[in-house]
Amino acid sequence: MWFRMTGRAPELAFASALALACAAGCTSTVEVRPGAESLAPTVASVVGLPLSIGWGGDGELRRIQRRASDSLIAATGGRAVIAEELLTGEDDPAVAGALKSLGEDPKHALTFAINVGMGGRMQNGVSAIPGFIVGKRLVVDYHAHIDVRQLGSREIIGSVETIASGTPNEPEVGPDGEKHAVMEAIDAALEKAIATFAPRLASNAPGSTIVEVPPEVAASVTRRLTALGTLYPELSLDEMQALAQSRERFLVLDAGALAALGIARGDLLGVPGGATAASRAALARAVAHGLKPALAVERGGQRYILAAR
Repeated sequence: MWFRMTGRAPELAFASALALACAAGCTSTVEVRPGAESLAPTVASVVGLPLSIGWGGDGELRRIQRRASDSLIAATGGRAVIAEELLTGEDDPAVAGALKSLGEDPKHALTFAINVGMGGRMQNGVSAIPGFIVGKRLVVDYHAHIDVRQLGSREIIGSVETIASGTPNEPEVGPDGEKHAVMEAIDAALEKAIATFAPRLASNAPGSTIVEVPPEVAASVTRRLTALGTLYPELSLDEMQALAQSRERFLVLDAGALAALGIARGDLLGVPGGATAASRAALARAVAHGLKPALAVERGGQRYILAAR
C-alpha cells in the first residue's frame, strides 16, 4: 500500500493517493505524504481524538464516539488511547501528558482526528421487469475523514476518506449487531489508516466487546441506566439491569483475548478494593502488552479476584 515518491513529477511527489473499494461496498481514498513511510515502523500506539459529526445532538455524538473508540481498540489490537481517556484536553501537550500517565510513549504515537459528515441524494429505482417505471429513492452518503499526524508535529502525514451509503434514519447498528453505513464508513477508514500509517499495529484477531459505565455516573443507579441507554441502546434489558445494579463498571459481551485470563461472556469486571477511573481501553492495552492485571470478577452472584501476574 506504500507509494514510492522517487522519479515522480514535482506535483505528484508531494502526496500520493489511491482510491480503494471496501469489502462492505464503500469506497476509500488514502493519501500518503512524504515521511509517513519511514515513520510507520516506529508507531507504538494510536490516539483517537474526539470526533465530530455533522448531524444529531449530544446523544448521537457520544454514542458514535463510543462505537468509534471500540473500533479503534479492535483495529489496533488494543494499542490505542481513546478519546474518552483524554480528560485534560486534546491539544498535543494534554495528549502527551495523558499518554505518559497511561504508560505509553508520546514519541511513538500517532493521532487520528475523525470527522464524519452526511449528505443525501436521489437515486433512480431499479425494476426487475424491463419497461416498468420505478421512482427515485433517497440515499444517504456518510463521509468518514481521518487526518493523521505524529504527536508533537503540526504536519499532517496523510489522510483517509471513506464513503458508505445507507438509507435515511437507519441506526448505526442493526438488531442482529450488523453495522450500517455510518459505522461501515468509520470502521473502513480506521482499518485503512492503521494498515497504512501504523501497519505493525493492524490486527485481525477478534477483539473483546466490553460495556463501560462512565466513571462520572458510576455512583448512581439512575445515572448508570441513563448513560447505558444513551451509549449502548443495543443492550438487552437483563444486561442493562445487571450492570446498572452492580458495583462494577464493566460488562463482558465477548471475551475475545480476555478469555485467556479466565473471563467469560456475562462477567462483570472491576478492580479489587474499590472504584477505578480506568477505561475499557486500559484493559485492552494491558492485555496487548502481555500483562495480566488484577481484576474483580462478578459471576452468577459470586465475586472472584484474579491476581496480577
